[in-house]
Amino acid sequence: MTSPDLQQRLQDLDTFIQNLMTCESRPVVGLTVSVVKDGQTIFAQGYGQRDLQTGQAVDNRTLFGVGSISKSFTSALLAAILGEREDVSWNTVLTDILGPSFRFRDQFRTEEATLRDLLAHKIALENPWYVAVIMGQDIDRSDFARRMRYYREIYPFRTTFRYNDVMYTLAAHVAEKLAGKPFETLLRERILQPLGMNDTVYLAEALEAGDFSNFAQTYLSYNRSGESEMRSREEYRSVKLHLPAAGVVSNALDMARYMKFHLSGGRDTAGRLVVPEDTLRQTQTASSVMSSYWDKVEPYWPVEAWLTQGYGMGLSTGSYRGYRRVYHRGSMVGFTSLLSLYPSASGGVFTSMNGPTTTADNIHDVIHYQVADILTGKDHWLNSTTACTYPAPWWATLQARSTAVPKISDNFPRDKLDYEGVYGNHATGNLTISLNTTDNKLYFSLGLIGRGLVLPTESANQILFRAEGPLEYIPTIVADVEVKNGEIFSLSLQSYPPEPPVLFERGLKLTDPDPTEPEWDDCTGVSGSPDRTASSNTFAFLLFLAYMFTV
Repeated sequence: MTSPDLQQRLQDLDTFIQNLMTCESRPVVGLTVSVVKDGQTIFAQGYGQRDLQTGQAVDNRTLFGVGSISKSFTSALLAAILGEREDVSWNTVLTDILGPSFRFRDQFRTEEATLRDLLAHKIALENPWYVAVIMGQDIDRSDFARRMRYYREIYPFRTTFRYNDVMYTLAAHVAEKLAGKPFETLLRERILQPLGMNDTVYLAEALEAGDFSNFAQTYLSYNRSGESEMRSREEYRSVKLHLPAAGVVSNALDMARYMKFHLSGGRDTAGRLVVPEDTLRQTQTASSVMSSYWDKVEPYWPVEAWLTQGYGMGLSTGSYRGYRRVYHRGSMVGFTSLLSLYPSASGGVFTSMNGPTTTADNIHDVIHYQVADILTGKDHWLNSTTACTYPAPWWATLQARSTAVPKISDNFPRDKLDYEGVYGNHATGNLTISLNTTDNKLYFSLGLIGRGLVLPTESANQILFRAEGPLEYIPTIVADVEVKNGEIFSLSLQSYPPEPPVLFERGLKLTDPDPTEPEWDDCTGVSGSPDRTASSNTFAFLLFLAYMFTV
């Protein structure tokens, strides 16, 4: 591709994105885009607004949360650490690093699980997303690792790809053990500073510092008439512990440096080796087989737009129109992002948005398709019309998952004081319910930012948790009430299958260290776990939803 041809196609890309921002059915507040090719940043621009109230525009240094793309930063850091040592590798058993006191719920996982298993999502334990990540946990990573012994099995070890955010928090603790410094410091010293990613920060640190200069504000809703609803930055608090899974914040220029680092085999822009090439390449090579439910291939699509291969360590692998693709989505606290690398074309593209999230994935996809066509020298198969209707007419738009919520009742079936108390869960922490004597209402508190109303239902053995404050947008949580000897014994917060309910037992004390050890679990599955012979299509659909709606 000659330079004039490239420049013209990049100009056309700019026009394409501007038109995309005007699609009636999918309004966008702000968007940032960067493209690299042959070791150069060839495109880095902002579109729309980073703050609707101030009218400030997005530029190529405006900061956006990258969500689960943070996982690739965690694996890159571990690659840097492993590259300096001969005594550990991706296949080192975790107990050889964390010591004999570390354990999972069952003996087999404890004795066999490796760092690769963690990063490739082969551990197959529960992922309490709302309770642990969205509402936050006020503990350090050492305590988090100790609590891992209470996480329940979803599928047998190494049998199924099961996306799990919190395993990256455990992987970060491994990095801390190996290198003797906090994860935040290690990531900055080993990856961000060597790559010149000087603008890149962390969500929780930005909140603590109160520095939001050129920082995109996220929005829950936005329409063409100008109506919008902001999301609270208090949400950032919940990501402090789970930074390794979803807490990195960056911009178009810094992410261009990051893409060049991956495409060059672990080198900085000056050609200096930051991470050994072979160790880094393993993060881009599939270690787990992923469901192909969301593949977009001929003859159902005009081209092979999306073909899934598997999951490496912090990065997914697949292909686009015959070219190998290494990629990852990200979604956290209102930011959505997508990173795509095309190693054989020596190119990549990064996009990030600040809301709304409802159709964000479609917008990311069409931009990445356009850029991939430019990087690989192919003709475009999308135009300004189909870009606005995508994935139609080839695919119907998927509906967000939902669950039936019981009807709210006027009164609780028992005295409100009966519900008061502290309910504990060894894995996730304490849930507190208290009666406000001023308005005579029950309120709950869970984690760092989880709080809201407790409501009665028409069912005597169910209550509802309706979040308020920064999490008022999340779905109402249904809790099953268990009564023993006439008193409330526990509350089980329902989850989306195959995740089991999160059980909070009344009066359970979370001492540190815990004086008791759970017996080895035979791992025959949690109560209510799915039939392992269930339809593969159903399981694929659940995996797809979990992947799309997590970081």
